[in-house]
Amino acid sequence: MENLISVFMNYKVNRLVEYGVLIDGRDSKFVREVWEHYFRTFIDNYYYQIFHTIDADHFTEKNLKDELIGAKEEMLDDYREFELQVSNEEYSGNQQIIQELEPLAFDICKIELLKYEDKSSIPEVVTHFIEQHEELKSRLDTRLSKLITLVRETITTCDKMIHYEDNYYTLSEKKFENYDNIRYIELIPQIKVLDVYKKGMITKIYQDSKLDAKKMECFLQKVSLYILKKVLAKEEINQLIIRVDSPFVSRGKFDPKMYPLMDNPLFRKYVVIGVPYNTYLSQKEAFADDFVFACIQDFSHISDIYQKIFNIYQEGIFDYLIVEDCRYREREFFLKYDQNVLKVLVFEEE
Repeated sequence: MENLISVFMNYKVNRLVEYGVLIDGRDSKFVREVWEHYFRTFIDNYYYQIFHTIDADHFTEKNLKDELIGAKEEMLDDYREFELQVSNEEYSGNQQIIQELEPLAFDICKIELLKYEDKSSIPEVVTHFIEQHEELKSRLDTRLSKLITLVRETITTCDKMIHYEDNYYTLSEKKFENYDNIRYIELIPQIKVLDVYKKGMITKIYQDSKLDAKKMECFLQKVSLYILKKVLAKEEINQLIIRVDSPFVSRGKFDPKMYPLMDNPLFRKYVVIGVPYNTYLSQKEAFADDFVFACIQDFSHISDIYQKIFNIYQEGIFDYLIVEDCRYREREFFLKYDQNVLKVLVFEEE
């Protein structure tokens, strides 16, 4: 199973390819590959703030234009390897396709950025946009209504994806005393119950270890959906810490079924992987990947908390230390710990 954000972005790319094929009028495996390369560049720029050929850290139309030109040059350079493998006619024709689709791709990407009051305004907004772009207008000709239909289908499907809800589980946030922009996220059951007996039954079933894999899958996808909604709404996103226990880390790597659910640039940007210290010590090889990590440690029975913190810090892998529990007299020590050395997170008192 793939990360939900990745599924959403792949759908966006595929739909932009359909716009491109409709507007340009040419359709072949090679044409679609060229469109996909250009539109994936756009998705990387706009949603992930990732740039491959220019030195930039945020999206602007100028940066996108420069990136698309860079993508064109890369494709032309890579395609030179096929000069002796295909006919001269096919070689020159495909080079021409790469060059001609680049400026079209730039304008088509702007369709993704159009704003609509509601779905009824889609025909008017898309028509107005096409009228302002002579090249798109002349290529579409009588197929404008088809483009409007494709745009409407895309928006409808995307809305269904991001507004999907279930009635079984929800995300719960726990705050920390000393950091306002970091949250500890948990998955909790969300089922309406009639009495204490039924509530107890649900709690017992929820804690059954046989459901751990399904719960983790649900958890990671809900976290991804949460991030996706925030990104699309251009809302501020807190750093999110999720706990990964030993059942999902073994033989020096993350569970192969779980890893794809975390393998996405936006997930990596906003999610911190929290791991109990003992799990980390037994599976160190798993924690060399490009994630941000937090150590989770219960200090309530640690006699030398100073040495324990030093040992955790010395590992050099953790950006955060989460104090899962501690003796009350030591709570103030953790709250005043030098945050420049290691960011120590203490849960708010309930």
